[in-house]
Amino acid sequence: MRSLKNSNNMRELVTAVSKELAIARNEAELVIATLMNHPRFELYMSDTMEEKERDILWSKITQLRKGMPIEYITQRVQFREYTLKIDPGVFIPRLETEYFVELIPKVLSRSPRTILEIGTGCGAISIALARFFPHAEILATDISIAALENALQNIEDLDLESQISVVQSNMFDGLIGKFDLIVSNPPYVPSARVHKLPRSVREFEPRAAIDGGEQGLEYIKRIILGGRGKLSNDGVMALEIDEESVNTLKKFLGEQNIKSFAFCRDLFNKYRYLFTGAINEES
Repeated sequence: MRSLKNSNNMRELVTAVSKELAIARNEAELVIATLMNHPRFELYMSDTMEEKERDILWSKITQLRKGMPIEYITQRVQFREYTLKIDPGVFIPRLETEYFVELIPKVLSRSPRTILEIGTGCGAISIALARFFPHAEILATDISIAALENALQNIEDLDLESQISVVQSNMFDGLIGKFDLIVSNPPYVPSARVHKLPRSVREFEPRAAIDGGEQGLEYIKRIILGGRGKLSNDGVMALEIDEESVNTLKKFLGEQNIKSFAFCRDLFNKYRYLFTGAINEES
């Protein structure tokens, strides 16, 4: 990193970042712009960078080289139309979850009045659903205090405190009442596959938010079983799942006499979502 650390010229910096991260020059420009929180087109508006700013950039590039997700370095994540704060150690929402949220209104037969999210993380799903269902009361839960603090900050920053409440809870513990929509992106990666995940995921993101047990179904089954008594009569349960678990889940749903369900594909044509309950048959 010597050339990066000792150079103040922007073009040289871009070249150095491209070389150090083994990425194309245009990708290096995007990385620098993201780390500096500047629009990409502003990079070359000044030929030089102040020494202090350069040192900060160098420090962030070093973290990136060690595998830290860029979202943890910038403490920002883009989720649909929202730029959310993301604290290190809180699960980073993915593109697949953005599409998950987009599917939910299409699957529901009516707009929900009450929504429960299990495992809210930084609050992304609940915040996005608040836009789709502005009259719904949303309860966002998580077992992690750090995640709840992160979620609450995002909720407050977007002035959604009157619509979204956050509560610490392990699954359904201590929750009262019933809900028209129960939604969750639970841990669903089988334990044996966790070590195959990218370094940025397995070494930096919370394992508790990723590892779904031996088959990847430990939490999904608990949510399905516990959620049956928490759904309103025409309620819907929406879950992210692992594609390899579809056949096992079909068998499980049959054993539980759950007849109304649908598996849906994500943007990459993989089965990623399970909906049960009073789903819209035309979706």
